[in-house]
Amino acid sequence: MKTIAVVGKGGTGKTAITTLIAKVLSEDYNYKLLLIDADPTHPHLSHMVELVPQKSLEDVRLEIIKESMKKKNKLVKIAENVDFKLYNAIEENKKFSLLSIGNPETAGCFCPANSLLRKVIESISKDFDIVLIDCEAGLEQINRRVIRSVDVILIISDISIRSLETAHSIKEMAKKFTNYRYMGLILNKVRGNIDILLKRINKLNLPLLGEIPEDETILDFDLKGKPLINIPTNSNSLSPIQKIVVKVLEFKD
Repeated sequence: MKTIAVVGKGGTGKTAITTLIAKVLSEDYNYKLLLIDADPTHPHLSHMVELVPQKSLEDVRLEIIKESMKKKNKLVKIAENVDFKLYNAIEENKKFSLLSIGNPETAGCFCPANSLLRKVIESISKDFDIVLIDCEAGLEQINRRVIRSVDVILIISDISIRSLETAHSIKEMAKKFTNYRYMGLILNKVRGNIDILLKRINKLNLPLLGEIPEDETILDFDLKGKPLINIPTNSNSLSPIQKIVVKVLEFKD
């Protein structure tokens, strides 16, 4: 089993890359695949892959709280049923399953939902061959050890120095707060001469895993609100994604 976390600065195309990886994994391989939409502020992955769960992790968390307050069941019984409730929140189709963290119902920190997400990653995910997590933008879920047990971290960056600096910060924090065994940088929306950026990537000691060209087809799908999972196979972004997936799958623990 491999657990893959996709992280990066907001606006770099993190969710789009996650969707393309999911497309390649589900169409080119025969793995039992779980997708986790782990962004509580912009949970768009489910719409991009055209699989929207009826219940989220946040819904499950609120159910548990209500049961505890009403004392419908003894606390031990409630705790025993947590995994069952989480499994029931997973939506599936013929190609993959999906679990969404959902939007928080109350103001404040996302810590409770993130704590439950950590439990999912470390327990339920063992029943799948590959778990692919579209993380919240930035450093939050790394610093709070939400993805501490992942095997692979894929950092998404666009062709801006600010995005590369964020990627470097993510790499350094991941060293402290996760137990990853493989990490790679994916440079997204690439166009023109990027020699200056490549020098910067080398200076920051970021392991470059692949480059994804700016893709008019993706822009068109975004503009029309079409699920990106249905992008045609001749899209010029899919070939480099396929090569990246091969590298990730070849990684051995």
